[in-house]
Amino acid sequence: MTEPDFSNVETAGCPAGDAGRDMILRMNREHGPLRAWGFAHIPVGRSVLDVGCGAGAALRELAEQYPEADLTGCDISPLAVETATALNEEFVKAGRLRFLRCGVPDLPFDDGAFDTVFSVESLYFWPDQLAGLREIRRVLAPGGHFMTALEMVGGMMNERQLAIVKHLNMVCPTRDELAELLTAAGFHGVSVDFEPEHRWLCASASR
Repeated sequence: MTEPDFSNVETAGCPAGDAGRDMILRMNREHGPLRAWGFAHIPVGRSVLDVGCGAGAALRELAEQYPEADLTGCDISPLAVETATALNEEFVKAGRLRFLRCGVPDLPFDDGAFDTVFSVESLYFWPDQLAGLREIRRVLAPGGHFMTALEMVGGMMNERQLAIVKHLNMVCPTRDELAELLTAAGFHGVSVDFEPEHRWLCASASR
């Protein structure tokens, strides 16, 4: 069997270099339907945080749809922060959008700082998923909402996806495992939705 080519995903956990730039720009283009499906599960508040923001497409979409929202993106990749800032220059200069280099479980924000926190295609790479979710709950305001959308779902992956997961040491929870993680992190109203056509998973919950 020919060894799979991982060159286009090698730095997925922390994009870097030309391959990393190509990947986050591709995610900007290709993940639009996944993002839209995810956002259909929660209301969007006035203060919003994107954990693992990549090149910032999700926050740009929200900036266009919610002109009163204060939007923040964070990513552990310097390349992602640099690229997202450049691609969203007009919103950054207007003070409506900011990008920071940081990630879970150490977010440099006050308790209850955000009405809405979301993460798309990032949770697999967190060093400790439960600790990360607890940190997200900490920065959520009481009654605030969290959403995560994933296209790599435990027990629902094809051969290539399984090879990528193994190569990158990703942790891809099943539907039940994701619900259990959110409950253990202290969230309420946990709901996990599975989209069978694309095999997408979306979890939503509130503080």
